[in-house]
Amino acid sequence: MDQFTKRPETPARHIDPEIAKKLVALGRGIEPAALNGTRALFLPQLKDAQWPEIKVHRDLPFGPDKERNILDVHVPKDIRTNAPVVVFFHGGGMVGGSKLDETGLIQANVANYFASHGMIGVNSTYRLAPAHKYPAAAEDVGKTVAWVKANIAQYGGDPSRIYIAGHSAGAAHVGTYAFQSHLHPADGPGFAGCILLSGTYAIDNKNPPPNRIAYYGEDLSLYPQRQILGNITRADFPVFISVAELDPVPTIKLGFDLASELIAVHKRVPYFKQVLGHNHYSEMNHLGTGDDSVGPNLIDFIDNWR
Repeated sequence: MDQFTKRPETPARHIDPEIAKKLVALGRGIEPAALNGTRALFLPQLKDAQWPEIKVHRDLPFGPDKERNILDVHVPKDIRTNAPVVVFFHGGGMVGGSKLDETGLIQANVANYFASHGMIGVNSTYRLAPAHKYPAAAEDVGKTVAWVKANIAQYGGDPSRIYIAGHSAGAAHVGTYAFQSHLHPADGPGFAGCILLSGTYAIDNKNPPPNRIAYYGEDLSLYPQRQILGNITRADFPVFISVAELDPVPTIKLGFDLASELIAVHKRVPYFKQVLGHNHYSEMNHLGTGDDSVGPNLIDFIDNWR
């Protein structure tokens, strides 16, 4: 079976129609109203989520920053032998976000989802702008990978099967580390595959928003060489790219642009998924709620895509 004909082994259960209507009403924006409105739809479902027994090892340090260089390891009771590991990096527009929201449910649901499928889920955080500018967050992705590679065997994980995943700004940081080999240690990047969910892979150097300036710096002339598109120097690994149907249109375009560059320039075919019915935030918030709009695709990618 070739890369173009693979399908998830389990049929997808689609988004609840009533929730889908409410997400449409929230629009394509990523402003606080969309964030908070989406959270309100999914928090009750996450509170009711029935996870198998999962042990969480919290706030493990992977670097010198005591507040931002920490991660959580989610380990299922019935762990596979040498289980795959998925390390997830949250969004937050370069200047915010954490591995857990104040409810302890959002972000945790991502790691729990992978743990519920016999893998190890890791939620990591990273340093934020403006105090920490490019490439600090991407460097923290690398530090996290190094820690996981060195330590995950004691939790039942396979150090050779580490998948790094990011959503929104987290996808930008994961992609920066993954595709730009100058950030890799001498023994290589240390991961087996890369999952990018509604990320920003190019930087507008004509009219950048304040959060981009906060991270990428005041010198706009450097932006073309700091973005991912056009600067991919390593792509010899499996890549999963998704966009949400109700993402902002520029975000959707960037997902297609990245896939096109990988195919045309690097001869690598990514696993591409448009998550129907969902917006920028619900793309992740729905994992574990019984809505299988993207979860089975992620499991299929980790188990089968090469």
